[in-house]
Amino acid sequence: MPAIVAACRADCVPGVLAALLTLPQAIALATLAGMPVEHGLYLSLLPALAATLIGHSRVALSGPNTAASILLYASAATFATPGSAGYVNQVLLTTFFAAVFQFVFFCLRVGKLFLDLPGSVTQGIIAGTGALILSQQVGPLLGVVINGQGPIESLGQALAYDAKNFWPLGVGVVTVIAGLWSKRLRLGRYHLLIALAAGWAAADCCDLLVGSATTAFERLGRLNLSLHLLSAPQVDWTELVALFAAISDGLAVAAVGSLQAAIMARTTSVMLGERMGVNRDILGQAAMNLIATFTSGLAGATSFNRTLANIETGARGRAAGVIGIVVLGIALGMAQEWLARIPLAAVSGVLVLVGLSLLNSIKSLDRKHPRRAVEMLATIASAIFLGLFYAVLVGACLTLYHRALDRDESDR
Repeated sequence: MPAIVAACRADCVPGVLAALLTLPQAIALATLAGMPVEHGLYLSLLPALAATLIGHSRVALSGPNTAASILLYASAATFATPGSAGYVNQVLLTTFFAAVFQFVFFCLRVGKLFLDLPGSVTQGIIAGTGALILSQQVGPLLGVVINGQGPIESLGQALAYDAKNFWPLGVGVVTVIAGLWSKRLRLGRYHLLIALAAGWAAADCCDLLVGSATTAFERLGRLNLSLHLLSAPQVDWTELVALFAAISDGLAVAAVGSLQAAIMARTTSVMLGERMGVNRDILGQAAMNLIATFTSGLAGATSFNRTLANIETGARGRAAGVIGIVVLGIALGMAQEWLARIPLAAVSGVLVLVGLSLLNSIKSLDRKHPRRAVEMLATIASAIFLGLFYAVLVGACLTLYHRALDRDESDR
C-alpha cells in the first residue's frame, strides 16, 4: 500500500500537466475537425479514461488527435456545413465505424503489421499531417471563410479572397512567436499554453485599442457543456452515399489511429523499457471511439506530444492519466464563462505550432538511402494530395516493392 500511495503522489504533477495540455489541444483539434468545441472536451473525459485504463501502455495519453481530426473534417465536410447538426451526425457515424474496425483489428491481431512499417513511412505521415494543418489555418488567420475540400483548393481560396481581415493574422503571429520563444527558453512542455495565453492577451489588447467592431475577432462563445451528453448517430437510409463514406472513412481513421498507437507503443517501450502490447493499445482506442460515439465526442487516438510530456515529467503509471482527466473535468465545471472568451485566431496559432512541430519530422529524411527518401517523400505527397489513409497505403506499397527488389537482388 505505501508503494501505491507513493506512485500516485509521483503521478500527481504529470497528471495536472496533462490536464493543462489537453485543454488547448481539445479546443484546437475539435475546431480542426469542424466540430463544436464541446465535443473535443467530451472526448477528453470518459472516452479518454477508457483508453487509459484498457490500453497496454501505462503512460500513453489518448484523446483529441490531429490526424483523426483532419480525416473527420475531410469526411464530413462533403455532406454538411461544419458545426451543423448533420455534420455532427456524420462525424459520430464515422467515429462509430472507426471503433468497429479497431475492434476487428484487435480480434485479427494485426498490431504487428503496423509495427512493420518503416520509420520513413511513419515520419512521412507525421510530416504530411503537419503540412495539412498549416494549409488549413491560412483561411482562419486571414478572416476568410473557405469551403475548399483539398489543401491546395482551400489555400487558393484564402489567398485570392479580397476582403481579408489582418487582425486575426496579427494575433496568430503573436501566438506562434510566443510558442516558439517559450520553446527556446526550455519551457517546451508548456509552450502551447503560453502561446494560447499570449494570443488571448493580444486579442484583448487589440479590442481595447481599436474596438471589437474593427478587429472582428471570433471567439469560442459559451460552452454548452452538460451532464446530459448521451448521443447516437442516425442513419438516413435515403442517403446511402453518406453511410458508405462513413464506413470507408471510419476505416481510414481506424488505420491511422492504430498506426499511431503502434508508433507510441514502440516509443514508450524504448523510453521506459516496458513490454509492447500493440493489440491491447488498439483495443483501448476502439473502446475510446465507441464511448465517444455515444457521449457526444469524436474520433481520437494516442497523442504524441501529451504522451511524451507525460513521460518527461516523471509519469510511470496510469494514475497520471486518470488524475489529468479528473482535473480537467473539475476545471471545465468551474471555468466555462472564462473559456468562452478564447479567440479563435489564437486557437489557429496553436494549430500552426502543432503543424510546425509535426513538419519537423522531415528533418529525418535519409539522403544516404535513396529508397527511404523516396518512401518518405511519396508518403508526404500522398498525404497532401490524396489524404492520410492513402498515404499509409502508398508508403506500405513502396515498402513492399523495395523489399521485393532486395529479395530479388539477393537471389541472383
